[in-house]
Amino acid sequence: MSQVKPLKKPPGFKDPTIPIQMPPRKINLPPLFSPQKRKNRTCCCCFCCFLIILILLLLLVASCGFLYLWFNPKLPVFHLRSLEFTEFNVTESQDGPKLNSQSSVGVELKNPNRELKIVYGDIKVELKGENDVNMGAGKVVGFVQEKKNVKVVKFAMKSNELLYGESVGKLIKIGFKNKNLRVSADVTTAIGIGYKGWKSWKFGVRVSCGSLRLKQIENDATSKCGITLFNWFHLN
Repeated sequence: MSQVKPLKKPPGFKDPTIPIQMPPRKINLPPLFSPQKRKNRTCCCCFCCFLIILILLLLLVASCGFLYLWFNPKLPVFHLRSLEFTEFNVTESQDGPKLNSQSSVGVELKNPNRELKIVYGDIKVELKGENDVNMGAGKVVGFVQEKKNVKVVKFAMKSNELLYGESVGKLIKIGFKNKNLRVSADVTTAIGIGYKGWKSWKFGVRVSCGSLRLKQIENDATSKCGITLFNWFHLN
């Protein structure tokens, strides 16, 4: 019995019994934010932040200006008020003349502010004679000075200074005897301001009280001291 050969399928023939599989379709959704919209939104946020910062800065400057005009803060005023020696001797030693002295220096501190207190850090005073002779140094603990207040702070001084040259020793000795010896005081401290329970940060100041003769100090003569702020800004 002969077998019948199947007929060859023509090119492009599709079997109707096999289901047709469709390729998956890619769904393209429109972007929520286009690059142009995102860029515009970023620029808008940056401008808003800049505007807010600018407004805050202007408010801060205006507030500081108002507070300055209201309180009108002023620096304290310093005066070299008194100087009393309990010991003053110029003696000879192997190395040359030597000064041994003990004294009490009074520095007047005046707070001219009507609303603000003055907050002082530790106060140090150095007493100098002619030819820059060291005549002692003293120190007191810082304190708070009330508004519209005047206070004289006393400093205990002690010196054991070697004088370079016999002429300097004679000048110091004679000047002390006839009360023509010139002395000056240098004050170093830090000051801030206070209002009720609030206190500001303190900044360093140096105060130079101009030279006066001993007889002038005994006659209650005073010279206003110059203030140097931040080691470079000088006020008379």
